[in-house]
Amino acid sequence: MSDPIIVPDWTRRDFLKTSALAVGGLSMADLLAACGTSNTTSQEHVTLNVLLANHTPYYAMIKGGFESGNNATINFTREAFALLPAKLSTAFGSGAYTWDVVYLWRAWVEQFRKYLTPLDSLGFTPDTGDMLPVSQKQIKATDGKFYGMPSNVYTYVLYANKTRLDAAGVAMPTTYEDFVAAARKLTTGGKFGYVDGWAPGYLFPKYCVWLHLNGGSLYGNPGVGEKVNFDSAEAKQATADMKALLPYMPREVVTSPWGIYDVEAKKVFFSGSAAMLIDYQHIWYEGVDPSVSTIGSGNVQVGVIPGKASGPKSGGQYVGECFAIPKTAKQSQRALALIKYFSNPANQLGLLTKRTELHQFDPAGEDGFPAYKSDYTN
Repeated sequence: MSDPIIVPDWTRRDFLKTSALAVGGLSMADLLAACGTSNTTSQEHVTLNVLLANHTPYYAMIKGGFESGNNATINFTREAFALLPAKLSTAFGSGAYTWDVVYLWRAWVEQFRKYLTPLDSLGFTPDTGDMLPVSQKQIKATDGKFYGMPSNVYTYVLYANKTRLDAAGVAMPTTYEDFVAAARKLTTGGKFGYVDGWAPGYLFPKYCVWLHLNGGSLYGNPGVGEKVNFDSAEAKQATADMKALLPYMPREVVTSPWGIYDVEAKKVFFSGSAAMLIDYQHIWYEGVDPSVSTIGSGNVQVGVIPGKASGPKSGGQYVGECFAIPKTAKQSQRALALIKYFSNPANQLGLLTKRTELHQFDPAGEDGFPAYKSDYTN
């Protein structure tokens, strides 16, 4: 008889470290920067090197406003989201200069904080008076210091193609049981009831949706040091629920060379091939844009992610990201001006509303891959 597998008791800190390796305060200068001008135009020219996630080309699109008003040139290094932790770990571990500004997912601020510049050391403390709690959490580490400025605060919601639901006599789901039944009924004639991005490196945020709607929690109790719940009853049910949806989704979700990434899944929804999708709030703006979607204006329905009848009302959640300044940055003050510019209200609103302009700027797609094709071969 083989030896049993021993699963270690992981703490929140252990989990954040291993998962990372495996996978505003507004001043007058900020308000001027939002308009593309700044009081720093008399400074000498600088080049700022920035590490950017592939799925955030918006910041490359708006960089000109900062460059022209701040006598600067911004050079981007772009990388796929799933590869960023390894890239950051290698770069920071070298101790050498790499970038002046880096993109960080919410959990990575804590993981990498010893390599980051506390903003108070630059004479700046973000004004959190009008920030969402999630925005504060994504820029603040457990030592109480702020290490970045928030960006890309997303909320998962459920989208549906109203035309397809109406044709099938299906109402917008309000319970998880209704959602599964709708996905089953809408999977017919070569089309699918649901699509999602469950490829390695992108699966975990969506897994948390199913964990939450089952009433589960990733951690035993709040606070660093508590055990991570890998094998709770709710965690096991979340996995079972996701597996049960696979018959109503494109087979490429698990069989293609890459799987369908989050940013690929929306293309399946926009084409009309899938009737429902769970994704971020900017999907509505794209879904009604005839240049990227066939769904049509007035036909994109939006609702909360329905929970189970016996559990939470919704599995929806916030997802946060930020920009931070490494300790090895050569231009820390100019880097601070840049992360304020990226984070100011006007630019953050544009992240949602300027989707047509963004597709014109970056027609290859946020993922860097071509538009969805069956098996990626035809």
